[in-house]
Amino acid sequence: MKLICIKCPRGCEITINGDSITGNACPRGLEYAKEELTCPMRTVTYLCKSGDLVIPVKTDKDVPKSKIFDVVNEISKLNISDAKIGDILIENVLGTGANVVVTGNKYTPTD
Repeated sequence: MKLICIKCPRGCEITINGDSITGNACPRGLEYAKEELTCPMRTVTYLCKSGDLVIPVKTDKDVPKSKIFDVVNEISKLNISDAKIGDILIENVLGTGANVVVTGNKYTPTD
């Protein structure tokens, strides 16, 4: 199995062959490869409603890849009237240990 590591900008091509993991240039690549085999994790980014505007949000930690759509569904239920960068909108979303935080200012979706 071959993977491209997404943990740093280097983008190492990692090869997994049985118990052997090669191609990683740093320890993060090894950790990423092991994680991909057992429980793939991802950061979720999304746009949260704020009236006619949207606010960019993301999880502050990776969540299991299998829960991405469930996390997006939880975020899509929100309609935030006032929030600033860094505010936590949902603590421990779906028991994942990750918070949903504001990452930018409100804007019109057509901007």
